[in-house]
Amino acid sequence: MVSALLGFMAVSGVLGKWNLARLRVELVPPDEIYDGVATLVKVTLINERRWLPAFFMEIWLDSQKTFFPLVEAGYGQGKNLTMTFNGRGEHAPAQSVVRSRFPVNFFIRELGVEISGPILVFPRPVACQMPLQADPGGYRGARHSQHKGESGDITRIRDYQGGEPLKQIHWKLTARHDQLKIKELSAASRAPVVLDLQSLAGATLEQRLSSATWLVNELTRNGRAVGLKGRDMEISPDLGQRHRLLLLQILACYGQDKDAS
Repeated sequence: MVSALLGFMAVSGVLGKWNLARLRVELVPPDEIYDGVATLVKVTLINERRWLPAFFMEIWLDSQKTFFPLVEAGYGQGKNLTMTFNGRGEHAPAQSVVRSRFPVNFFIRELGVEISGPILVFPRPVACQMPLQADPGGYRGARHSQHKGESGDITRIRDYQGGEPLKQIHWKLTARHDQLKIKELSAASRAPVVLDLQSLAGATLEQRLSSATWLVNELTRNGRAVGLKGRDMEISPDLGQRHRLLLLQILACYGQDKDAS
């Protein structure tokens, strides 16, 4: 009886140790993580073994547990966790703990696994008033972009294809040809904005960065070209998701390597 029990414990120990071998944990954050705001991140458990699956795995991260009943050899499996990161800037690689109750719920074995790659956290967005220079002259200061619209300058004349508004028909040219001609107009875009971190609302640098973060998101959402200006730094206004994320990355790290307040 004792020999059978000892043999069972020995086999259980070998299987349990094998079950934790050659595992990797990846944390895949979203494009945008804000200070103090709960965010869904994807935790992926990757089984790097060639033949044997991983059974009954638990990943503990930031006091939260995720359970993976089975991960096939050579594959990964991901699940979402809600995490909150406090403090803007780069966060050190997280530490995860992988636990297993395999083969039976008799011993719990665990292994610490470091998640590679830092996580960049943007300042917490706080609503504020739009800067006075945000739209000098109001809509009268509108510019014309290269995108199609219905209120800008004429970019070209083309044949009527059906569905275009009647107000875009070029009647003079139509009278000279056998078919309807359409005026293709550019879209009007409002004046660009340059956010000066030294003049935004807020008594401290962190408050001004929070205001700038909210303004970058809000102005970009409204189709405005946004730039950024600070001590020894100036970014020209531009549009697009890539430019918005660039501005947020600059705000996340601004002033952490030197006194920029």
